[in-house]
Amino acid sequence: MRPEEALEAARAAAAALAAAEGPEPAAGFAIAPTDRVGDEQLMEWAAIEPDVALMRSTRRGGAPITWLKRLLLRALQQYHNELTSQQTRFNLHVAVRLAELDDRVRALENEVLRERGEDAAGRA
Repeated sequence: MRPEEALEAARAAAAALAAAEGPEPAAGFAIAPTDRVGDEQLMEWAAIEPDVALMRSTRRGGAPITWLKRLLLRALQQYHNELTSQQTRFNLHVAVRLAELDDRVRALENEVLRERGEDAAGRA
């Protein structure tokens, strides 16, 4: 077999193997189920509170780099504060709107259950 034909042969062999075994599961892309996040947790996550103490460099001789980063942050403090405050306001408005929509959906679900003659737990 010539090197030019090796790629096509490898692709054909891989396709035949995949067809015989079926699709393999994507183990690295599985998302573990989590509990539902409450409104309070969403509100807490919505507020952006950067911690300057966490700014550091892991490189060898990173102290001067960290010093420079902190100097730049201090020089641009007003700009960063404006950005974080705008983003925090947006995040909080979205979180409040989500909570309102969640309350509306819950009220509509309870109304439908009442019309069917069931209680909120779903019992007739």
